[in-house]
Amino acid sequence: MKKILGALILILICIFMLLAYKMYNYYAPPQLHEPHLLYTHNNNDTLLIAYIGDSWAYNHQKHNCHIEQILEDSLHQPVSVLSYGICGSTSKEIYESMFRDNDLSRFLQQHKFSYCIISAGINDTYKKMSTSYYKKSMDGIIQLLLANQIHPIIMEIPDYDIQKAYEWQTTNKKALRRLTMFINGTPLDCKQLFRDALDEIIQEKGHADKVSIIRYQSWNNDYINDLITFYIRDGMHLNEKGYAKLDSAIAHTIIAHY
Repeated sequence: MKKILGALILILICIFMLLAYKMYNYYAPPQLHEPHLLYTHNNNDTLLIAYIGDSWAYNHQKHNCHIEQILEDSLHQPVSVLSYGICGSTSKEIYESMFRDNDLSRFLQQHKFSYCIISAGINDTYKKMSTSYYKKSMDGIIQLLLANQIHPIIMEIPDYDIQKAYEWQTTNKKALRRLTMFINGTPLDCKQLFRDALDEIIQEKGHADKVSIIRYQSWNNDYINDLITFYIRDGMHLNEKGYAKLDSAIAHTIIAHY
């Protein structure tokens, strides 16, 4: 009986180690590519702004006018904001999509953008990635945009309801999250860790004067009321009022830089 129990324990340990190894490789930071030119043609005098990233960028497509209207009123020139998001994408998946022959890379190649708003990292916190995974991915995105003379505007991780996002998952997904939390040393509420990680990579790589950051507190600073006013029922995605508030912060960041 003891031998059987010992064998079962050994098998369970092996299975756990195999899962941990696979999870580590899946969630490992990306290999950075050499930054390259995204476009080869010129546009007219319209100020072109991209909004790329995850589901926040995807859902932003019908709210582009918020930013356009504020900027046109302030800058007195035509402005066009184009959004492209891939729902559920982590920062690494967004970064690597910028190099593949896919819709995102073609979207960036078709226009000569002056600014690019990046919504990346929310799914990193949701899926409990490591901060090193996030930092390396964001560094790659920043370097690629800067190489193409596009000014990056990075959204700091918003104050979404990360507890509800976890509780709404299936039992299997919760178990997976617990495993990644253990492997990556990422707590359930890891939003501030990722905000700090963004500041670290900006300082470490000398991006401070080249990048703008949309601080979550500039538009999302009242947690309880904001969840009611700015978020839909899942506590993770914005409603119409939420996008209007966020877009005002983005527009004024561009005005300050412009």
